[in-house]
Amino acid sequence: MKLGASAVLAFASAATAQNVVEFDLHRGIPGVRLGTLPHLGRRDTYAQVLINNITGGGYYCDVTVGTPPQPVTMILDTGSSDAWVLSPKADLCTNATLQQKYQDSCGNTYDNSKSTTYSLVERNGFSITYLDNGTAKGDYITEDFTIAGVTVKGLQMGYVSQTVRGIGILGIGYTANVATRKIYPNIIEQLTAQKIIGVRAYSLYLNDRRSSSGTILFGGIDTNKFIGPLHIVPILKSFGLNVHTAFEIAFTGLGVTYTNGSSADINTALFKTTDLPAILDSGSTLSYLPEQLAKPIFRELGAVTDDEVTGLTFIDCKHLKDDPRMVIRFAFDGKEIKVPVNEMVLDILGAYQHVLPSSIPYDRACMFGIQSTKNFDTSRAVEESNFALLGDTFLRSAYVVYSVEHHQIGIAQANLNSTSSAIVELNAGDKALPSVTGVPEPSTTDGSIETVTVTAKNLAPGSVRLSTGLEALAVFAVTAIFIAAGGVVVAF
Repeated sequence: MKLGASAVLAFASAATAQNVVEFDLHRGIPGVRLGTLPHLGRRDTYAQVLINNITGGGYYCDVTVGTPPQPVTMILDTGSSDAWVLSPKADLCTNATLQQKYQDSCGNTYDNSKSTTYSLVERNGFSITYLDNGTAKGDYITEDFTIAGVTVKGLQMGYVSQTVRGIGILGIGYTANVATRKIYPNIIEQLTAQKIIGVRAYSLYLNDRRSSSGTILFGGIDTNKFIGPLHIVPILKSFGLNVHTAFEIAFTGLGVTYTNGSSADINTALFKTTDLPAILDSGSTLSYLPEQLAKPIFRELGAVTDDEVTGLTFIDCKHLKDDPRMVIRFAFDGKEIKVPVNEMVLDILGAYQHVLPSSIPYDRACMFGIQSTKNFDTSRAVEESNFALLGDTFLRSAYVVYSVEHHQIGIAQANLNSTSSAIVELNAGDKALPSVTGVPEPSTTDGSIETVTVTAKNLAPGSVRLSTGLEALAVFAVTAIFIAAGGVVVAF
């Protein structure tokens, strides 16, 4: 067991410094997938429609694979560790029955027969099973892999021939979490080994739910993208193991603050008696809490769970207009991240409002950005009460620095809709993440739902850059979205 954890392409130009690479990313539109899907109306298809609508709202990037380069769209996932691409002969790509069954179709594929740099590592050696029992299987290969104009030579990845997912994944987690017993250097290790970046670390800034874009910066920190000091906490070793396999940190408190200033703390006794790890996973669209924490949050906000069909929790769409001062507070060793309730309301049901069960009492229902782990199929993974998984609905309000190098997480309140950058390069040889401070107060601009194409500028080695306007959206970025079950994988 290992813990780790479709339609808009990224249009990007990128620049590299000595140890910092930047690239822009763009968010998808909920409900839009890579392929055209058949119309669905029956209730037994309802859960799959919801999954597709959720995953359509993710973050996508263009990379190239092979020589000559073949364009491939991938998903960035901090909760897994393997990169994999689809073969044009993959079952899902060629079988209409499977496309109907899984309500997905394939994006760009990679054809190994058209590349001069392809090399087979292990036939049938790649196999991952996700928490929803979805799988991706195929060969392990090595191939040249280009992202942000930078080529990683001989990157090991999966070449998938059997899958229920129509888009490849770029996992950037710990190598201990790769889907094979023989550990190999994944992309974050290779970026460092090939001296493209200096430190195995990257910073994630998703921006708010209305924004079309966010950024990931490899090898650096953008101090204009967060507010106040960057709070540094240790990454926990995975339960029962003496190694780091996932980006888990201590989750120490939860509460709700209302617009009138009153507040309610949630299940403080649980935090006093239980070591509760939180996995920070960009590859999960939603966030998941143990039932003992999720249920009180649902009660406080009037959210209702559909126990009849999907097991998913919904909330009244009226909360989209909530005052941003109404927040859910997540605490990590003394640092609180405040997530506005309106950031947790996903208006993705569209025409499927009519198939909602009668137990959902709203005139217009929205998906709630927090779900209970009680509804996970945990028979092959983890006990539901033992962890929280904080996905994009949480991460959009946080600025997170993931350091594989130092086994540390840096976390701060995101400065939403920032339109400038001040990038600090992370230096090889540093014993820890640096103590840095962001802006003193939040930006005042609102997010947009329109897609913006960004051109990056050159960075001098070791520089701190201050830029204005849309340049701030350009960072070495690949993007992330996963199935609704998200981020936890079991690898064989």
